[in-house]
Amino acid sequence: MTIIRVKKYLFIGVQEDIDIFFKRAQEKGFIEFISTKARRAFDYPDDVQKMIMALKILRKQPHVKGAELTKDLDPQKLAHTIVENNIWLEKLEEQKRLLESEISRVEPLGDFDLKEIRRIEQDSGRHIQFFCVKKAKLRKMELDEVLIHVGSEYDMDYFMTVSHKVESFTGMIEMHFEKSLSELQEELVGVKERMKKCQAELKEDAAYIDFLKKHLILVLNKYHLSSTSAEISTHLNDALFAIEGWIPKNRLHGLFPLLEGLGIHCEEVAIEEEDKVPTYMENKNYGKIGEDLVHIYDTPATDDRDPSSWVFWAFAIFFAMIISDAGYGAIFLSLALFLRWKFKHVQPSGRRFLRLFTTLSAFCIGWGVISGSYFGIEFSPENPINKVNFIHAFAVKKADYHIMHQDETYEEMVKDFPNLKGVTSGEEFLFKAKKTKDGFTKYVISNDFRDSIFMEIALLAGVIHISLSLIRQTRRHLAGVGWVFSMIGAYMFFPKILGATSLVHFVFLIPKATSFAVGQQLLWGGMALALVIALIQKKWGGFIELTKIIELFADVLSYLRLYALGLAAMILADTFNEMGMSLGFAAGFFVILAGHMVNIAVGIMGGTIHGLRLNFIEWYHHSFEGGGKLFNPLKLMKSRGE
Repeated sequence: MTIIRVKKYLFIGVQEDIDIFFKRAQEKGFIEFISTKARRAFDYPDDVQKMIMALKILRKQPHVKGAELTKDLDPQKLAHTIVENNIWLEKLEEQKRLLESEISRVEPLGDFDLKEIRRIEQDSGRHIQFFCVKKAKLRKMELDEVLIHVGSEYDMDYFMTVSHKVESFTGMIEMHFEKSLSELQEELVGVKERMKKCQAELKEDAAYIDFLKKHLILVLNKYHLSSTSAEISTHLNDALFAIEGWIPKNRLHGLFPLLEGLGIHCEEVAIEEEDKVPTYMENKNYGKIGEDLVHIYDTPATDDRDPSSWVFWAFAIFFAMIISDAGYGAIFLSLALFLRWKFKHVQPSGRRFLRLFTTLSAFCIGWGVISGSYFGIEFSPENPINKVNFIHAFAVKKADYHIMHQDETYEEMVKDFPNLKGVTSGEEFLFKAKKTKDGFTKYVISNDFRDSIFMEIALLAGVIHISLSLIRQTRRHLAGVGWVFSMIGAYMFFPKILGATSLVHFVFLIPKATSFAVGQQLLWGGMALALVIALIQKKWGGFIELTKIIELFADVLSYLRLYALGLAAMILADTFNEMGMSLGFAAGFFVILAGHMVNIAVGIMGGTIHGLRLNFIEWYHHSFEGGGKLFNPLKLMKSRGE
């Protein structure tokens, strides 16, 4: 759906109807009242913040069955107890850490009674001192005869002295103690016991997490209602009140039923320049999932076109191209279906995430089948599995093209593989161009063709994706039409400069001379068209449009990351397979398993980051204004199941 415009309304009414008016508005949930105060997003009262903190603490505890007997339980006291208990637990953990550190410092000297040491010093008139020094330093030192070695631990040596005077030694650290080893150990046992008690209480309190959630929702609804109603301005000795609010155009039909029976009048007012108009987005199904993705980066401006569905489908395609493996996609899909079965009653945001995960998994399988990649296993060009491999089909067409034209590329391949001389079938051509090393067969030309086709598809994806962005923006940037023609022309013409054979030639069967001539005309003609339109619209300022050449060139090249990351994933998978097979079954199995797990983890990170980046940076750059403020109406929060 498109972004729905909002209108600004002024509400004026009598004081007696304030409470009913705001309660009705909260129940309907389609009015965002305009605040005159600059408030932080979570500037809640202490009792609300304490309850939020208590819930955060309980979420970290193991899941337990919800408690049923909560009738006489005070939620505020419970939240206070949980927070205080957690604070005390954190203090105990810090105390435990300090005690363990002190014990490790004292332990090399053994256990002794400090009172007994002081008594000996008093009776003998001597000073008993302890010192430590690093072993590396000790080798370079000349030890004083009064030093008595008492032990070693890690890279430290420990000494003591019994002397008539207070001793000090260069390079050594004197050690002071307040408690003996046995006292410290006894204190540590006590701290651990108190920690266990705190942890046990928190685990018991985890049974009340649903109870606290429900009460928090009630408290938040009450707080939002009171804080919004406090935004009114009063007039005529407080007899009347006034407040402004934003209402989406498609929700105006519910406005007057909301005011029925109340002494309140509303009227649309003009939107002023300094007003920050909120953005109201209303999506369903996959569009709603795309809206979640959109908000990761920015909120659209009110005059933007909703990019939610565009971002969703483009992200799914780019993610699949980066993963580039049907086997990995099958693993993802199995996990997604399991999670959807396991968490049937998850919140709407969770359901949308699982739906996104399922879609991404299906796209990974689809692209993996198209590209012929299954856990990095390399199949022979004649393998039946390649019948559904589009990239392989393109490679065969490319081989047929070179065989038919007997061009320079063909001569180079025949020079490297003399057995290809006289071969007339592209399939056979790819199959015979192979090398065997250490028991592994590599189909050299097939792999080279696959890589070059994949790279061209990535560039073509960039041309198409950015062209769609420019077309969406034509109402504000008509010159974009010219740049679309120019990019198509560049795609057709640049193979001439590179001396390459393109999909245009061996798939669409357009002769090179024709393709280069048409491409050159589209390239320069599109640039001229964009410049003329810009000059008509912006006068002399239209010359700045020429800088678009650099932007578009850089943006299209950014899509090469799809090829680079996808190819890297396939190479890594193949490498791990070869390593594992060379090590034998036992060790090889774990190498292959660990390698693919690493590859999957890296692929997920790369697919998410770069799949979204191509939308948020390259694509947004040409059709997205951003900087909007999300529509945030006064509405009732509801707990799950309500």
